[in-house]
Amino acid sequence: MNNISFNRMFICAALVAVGGLSACDGGGGDNPSELVREGDLWPALTVTDCTGQAVDMAAFIGAHDATYVTFGALWCSACQEEAPIINTELVDGLAGRNVGVVQILIENHPGQPPTQALCADWTTDLEARYTVLADVQQAHLPKFFGGAVATLPLHLIATKDGVIRYKKLGALPTDIKGLVEGWLPK
Repeated sequence: MNNISFNRMFICAALVAVGGLSACDGGGGDNPSELVREGDLWPALTVTDCTGQAVDMAAFIGAHDATYVTFGALWCSACQEEAPIINTELVDGLAGRNVGVVQILIENHPGQPPTQALCADWTTDLEARYTVLADVQQAHLPKFFGGAVATLPLHLIATKDGVIRYKKLGALPTDIKGLVEGWLPK
């Protein structure tokens, strides 16, 4: 059994044991107003790809007409369950369009930064056909989550100009393809 599957099973069992809590969805609602919100520019932050190479997120976003970004963590089973939906809806459904699709891993276990190994395992084990990055310095945590990282997953859409056009905390939006497509040039 791979690490992601084992950890997902362990965490889900622990959550059920303490009262059947939803694995990652902290409910709706938004983060406090001092955190990044719709209409803000994407903060100047760098993450790494699965080989350890630096990726400037502003440049990544600027290279696409629209970019869908979601955040993930090893302990977040909902984040892992989204992979096949993202593959189908965005990678396949918007093939040929200038759309960036990226998942940024922000934690391994609660409070622990992700490792480069987690990035590679995530891509392989979940068969992600989109860009997976690791925020090994946890630079995105304070900007996007403050102290509320337990509310993963977080979904954002940013346009080429770096503006965050959509932000949703919790479950993957049911019409994610349509939401991203709405920000593409006609």
